[in-house]
Amino acid sequence: MTTAITPESRTQALAAMSDEAGLDVLVIGGGITGAGIALDATRGLRTGVIEAQDWASGTSSRSSKLVHGGLRYLQMLDFSLVHEALTERDLLIKEIAPHLVKPVPFLYPVIKH
Repeated sequence: MTTAITPESRTQALAAMSDEAGLDVLVIGGGITGAGIALDATRGLRTGVIEAQDWASGTSSRSSKLVHGGLRYLQMLDFSLVHEALTERDLLIKEIAPHLVKPVPFLYPVIKH
């Protein structure tokens, strides 16, 4: 259910998430990252999500949804970030979401200036 955000609806939503049990995780933003975090967190944790507009209405709704391996970080020589991206991509492909993540071959043209 989607409703307009008003001061009253915001107060009601926060009250619903703030009962005596409280929340274990509060995710701010329902883009691809926030939705993924919320999905993982609901596996045993009491989870709330706050989204200002619409699910995936921001950058992630207009992106290619590629799970990259950090190739762009090589140019910056940020090897630890490349390693982190490759590790996360490998987990997605093999463990977390093999039904959603598939390898896609790319051809990168190399042009010398």
